[in-house]
Amino acid sequence: MKKLFIAYILLIPMMMIAQPPRGDWDKSDRKNMKTMNIWKLTEELELSEEQAEKFFPKFRAQQEKMEKLREEGKESLKPIFESLKESKDISESVLNDALMTFERLEQQKINDKIAFIKSLDGTLTNTQRAKLMIAPHKMRREAKDNIKKHKKSRNRRHKRDRW
Repeated sequence: MKKLFIAYILLIPMMMIAQPPRGDWDKSDRKNMKTMNIWKLTEELELSEEQAEKFFPKFRAQQEKMEKLREEGKESLKPIFESLKESKDISESVLNDALMTFERLEQQKINDKIAFIKSLDGTLTNTQRAKLMIAPHKMRREAKDNIKKHKKSRNRRHKRDRW
């Protein structure tokens, strides 16, 4: 496990340097982002080797469930996207079906997340499970802060280069 962490630490700077030009997000970009999230999560939870061996298979299964629910949600909204794209009015029945599907999927996501956290009893400590619950919000906030800092530094650079 230590070798895996060392490999992550060494590979991440290399991946950042060897990034292709910015364009549309493709699967490799998503994979790199998932790898970074797993690395940050491992660091945040301070997992031991035994904990990591038990946690990550469960975590991957949970991520796959969430991805399937997201895909199902996208598929359920396709009729609405198509209608809006063609500037058509959306019927009451189509909207109600979409709302019911959205409600069902969101409730399923919540139930799955709660069941996942509960299933980790015995694998992770209570503190680690609490950190796991907070981790997505913390990562999102850090990403937003980094974007703001980047924009500020870019704006300062543009003002400095005007003359």
